[in-house]
Amino acid sequence: MVTNNPEIQPVNLYRLYGLTLASDFPFQNNIPAGSGAPDIWFRCVRTPPVRNKWQITKPVFTSTVRTDSGEPLLSIYRMKRYDIVYFAPQIIFYLWPGEIIAEVLHPSYEHIVEIRFLGEILSLWLELHGVPALHASAVVMEGEAIGFVSTNKGGKSALAATMILKGCPLLTDDILPLEVCNGIATARPGYPQMRMWPDEADFFIGSHESLEIVHPWYTKFRIPIGERGFGRFCDEKKPLKALYFLQRLDGNDPITIEPVSPSNAFIELVAHSFSAHIVEALGLQVQRMNFFASLIRSIPIRRVTYPSGFQNLSRVGDALLADLKNL
Repeated sequence: MVTNNPEIQPVNLYRLYGLTLASDFPFQNNIPAGSGAPDIWFRCVRTPPVRNKWQITKPVFTSTVRTDSGEPLLSIYRMKRYDIVYFAPQIIFYLWPGEIIAEVLHPSYEHIVEIRFLGEILSLWLELHGVPALHASAVVMEGEAIGFVSTNKGGKSALAATMILKGCPLLTDDILPLEVCNGIATARPGYPQMRMWPDEADFFIGSHESLEIVHPWYTKFRIPIGERGFGRFCDEKKPLKALYFLQRLDGNDPITIEPVSPSNAFIELVAHSFSAHIVEALGLQVQRMNFFASLIRSIPIRRVTYPSGFQNLSRVGDALLADLKNL
């Protein structure tokens, strides 16, 4: 899986998050083929790609979560020409403007490279290049993107899957990169796959027994989207029509959809953005705050409150479709 001789490895082009990626990495996720000049290169190695003494420098960020040995699970170092993201004791990622290299510290950690790269690493790389990402899923309705924002286990994938059943193609699951240009907000596509918990997969797919597990450390399963999979996928940037913050309640409360005030929307966008504490440590918080202020002026931001339970999701989807027609 890893190599110190990328020149002899076959390099493929991929398309995700609005980027053309060149890599010899054997991705397990279903990532669409790309074309043209790559925006970024990615490879894995087993020895350090550069000689430096970053270990004796002070990190700009350390996580509060610790390993069994007491070491921070995540540390970030800023060097002159690149950044280092260290997941102890697994992987060291080196981030340059046009390249990301993963140094795998032991063969037993190779299986975690893809999860880290497609999640925290690419979202941070995008942020460093002026493209913030929300912890959100999105679908496309009549040529425009609709985003669902929530915490982990907050229901965003389930609601996206509900809208897929109602004919809306998936744009992205879990990571939603956004842009605002001349007052127009745009959402970037991810890749044609969702990740579902076992009960979600049982409800939407029929069974999770034949599905591939994302990783032995996780209990989510990969759900292919598109041909021979579930629903359809949109591989194009789309104008963002609206964002919905999700709030599930126990009981039989009615479904309500209400606008969110600009001040509350700002707070929630910060809370649901990727790498919020890291962005602050890297000195990018002003850039992100200005972006969110522009986003709030560009699109409606709503809150949908609905009762928990898969049996209620179809009604929630219908309420969303009705709401969107009035925006």
